Amino acid sequence: MTMGIDVTEILLWVLVIAILVLLVWSLVSLSHSPLSAGRRISWAFLMFLLPVLGPAVWMWWRFYYYPRRKAEQPHWDPNSREVIVNPPRRPHPRE
Repeated sequence: MTMGIDVTEILLWVLVIAILVLLVWSLVSLSHSPLSAGRRISWAFLMFLLPVLGPAVWMWWRFYYYPRRKAEQPHWDPNSREVIVNPPRRPHPRE
């Protein structure tokens, strides 16, 4: 006797649970971020509007872009609206 559940339903449920875990993880990460409340709300809206792409872009910004930008420019504030022109990068010396 079968239970009435086929493989596609199980895979669909696994996919839905994975998306929910990603969404919750990114919202928790967002709540601990250095952003102002207004910017957090816009990020949260984006995450709910685009449930896969929004959290993926947030994770890229939080764990890839933000640390590298902060290392290059320690005075940079992600909440500031002023445009900062990055100086040209110096070429690495060849060995």
